Amino acid sequence: MKLRQTNGDFIVNEILDNEFIKENPSGNYSLYILKKSNIENLKALNYISKNCNIPINDIGYCGLKDKYAITTQYISIPTKYDKIELNEKNLTLKYLKTINSPLKIGSLMGNSFKITVRAIDKNDFSNISKNLQNLEQGAPNYFDDQRFGSVFHNQFIAKYYLKGEYEKALKIILTEYTRSENKRIKDLKRNIKKNWNKWDNIIEYIKNNKINSKMFVNIIKYLNNPERNNNYKEAFKYVDNRLKKLFVLSYQSYLWNECIKELLKTKLPKEQRKYVDYSCGTFLYYSKIDNELFNTLKKDKFPTIAPDIDYNNHKDEYYNIILKILRKERASLKDFNNLMELNKLSYVERDILNIPKNIKYGDFEPDEFNKGKYKITIEFELNKGSYATIIIKRIFNIQ
Repeated sequence: MKLRQTNGDFIVNEILDNEFIKENPSGNYSLYILKKSNIENLKALNYISKNCNIPINDIGYCGLKDKYAITTQYISIPTKYDKIELNEKNLTLKYLKTINSPLKIGSLMGNSFKITVRAIDKNDFSNISKNLQNLEQGAPNYFDDQRFGSVFHNQFIAKYYLKGEYEKALKIILTEYTRSENKRIKDLKRNIKKNWNKWDNIIEYIKNNKINSKMFVNIIKYLNNPERNNNYKEAFKYVDNRLKKLFVLSYQSYLWNECIKELLKTKLPKEQRKYVDYSCGTFLYYSKIDNELFNTLKKDKFPTIAPDIDYNNHKDEYYNIILKILRKERASLKDFNNLMELNKLSYVERDILNIPKNIKYGDFEPDEFNKGKYKITIEFELNKGSYATIIIKRIFNIQ
């Protein structure tokens, strides 16, 4: 199967609370609808900020949306700025109405999805159909690959920082790269890797190639000072704060995934356990789940790992699972105080199950882009923070 083969194969629309965005002509915020495709959320917001002379911090939004999708979402801008409109090739912005309060993370109720999956083999129709029929039982509410863009070869920057291995953590930031990164930055990272600890050589490369990336330049200059004796921990003060947040969130999310996998191991008989690979390991799914267990899990939440939380107030079973996962990581709850130096760890109690609503799907149809193969379009809604790709994996990877 193929996902996101064409631009219109993955469509996401935000669902907001109508009470929250109720029109008020004398309100202090303008509500806009933003439609974009093939552009990252923060880049789209920065583009609006720069072209409309609106500080980025004055633009309110509810959540980040996929780059490789057609997405519709809402943003708010204070009414003290003139109304704006944009109509670019891959980005449009249109004024809707005036509201009382700015949008913020958490204002979102959920998202609706319309996903076309392609290159399906005819022999898989029966299994896919069975999984679609069982879709109301949902799937574990894992964080999916989109959450782990800062993880390279299963190395978590935040994990090294937590353990005091600051050089390893910084080396990942400065030397590892993705295929989609800018070529100049890729070349710079290759040079840093080749000349690690030879900071003079790297500074010469930066000058010769007119590298002006503030973060890289400042870190290398800092490390080049012999009086600092390669103080890798202090060099982190030059790392972009948004990146620090991503590092912490990715590790925290991975640990939550591992806790849910451990929980399901204790609940599911072996014949119902199904494993699916993802970028940081494996997910444990269920092929089918007992109604009593399903009804219990769908009402329950599992906490994220954060310092200074009294987990004794949670179920003993859940607290023991957290301790077991931390033992595997050779870490303790107390160690997580170290990560507060990077970014505050958000504590949430997250739904254990990811259950789609308003499920619709069509028939298998010949796929015009993959000869001899078929496609199917599936629609559903999810609560905020849940990943549609987890549902797609449940449909197409569970035998």
